[in-house]
Amino acid sequence: MPVAEAGQLSILAGGPDDLIDQVQPIFDVIGSRTWRLGDLPEQANAVKVLGNYMVACVIRSLGETVGVAERAGIDAAGVIDLLTATLFPGAVYASYGQLIAQRRYRPAGFTTSLGRKDLHLALDAADGLGVRLPFGEVLRTVFADAVAEGRGNDD
Repeated sequence: MPVAEAGQLSILAGGPDDLIDQVQPIFDVIGSRTWRLGDLPEQANAVKVLGNYMVACVIRSLGETVGVAERAGIDAAGVIDLLTATLFPGAVYASYGQLIAQRRYRPAGFTTSLGRKDLHLALDAADGLGVRLPFGEVLRTVFADAVAEGRGNDD
């Protein structure tokens, strides 16, 4: 894993402070920052799953934006460049935006099937807490359709 080898992981930690303190020297080798997210390990897991949920939401909105731009005769790559340079700077918007604009879905950095798995984890976690994720339900259909169409191994 190149990110870990470079010591650039974002470490999401949940558990008693004294136990995290014991493993912090290891975290310092593989990560650039440790985020302490609660007294329970599952709290860190929830944050990871919710982060992946947000990435799925971003990807869907980028896809829709590119689709409308192309239909309007606008260069999709230019739109993505504008949006990521102004309103939405950041790695997720920039990298996925360019992949979508260029229609480069392979090789996948993170497959649609894995994204669907993480989406279901987020929906299950929210449901267990009595919280609805309405856009997550939309994404459930989008992911199911993509996998059914044979795009489970695409990014």
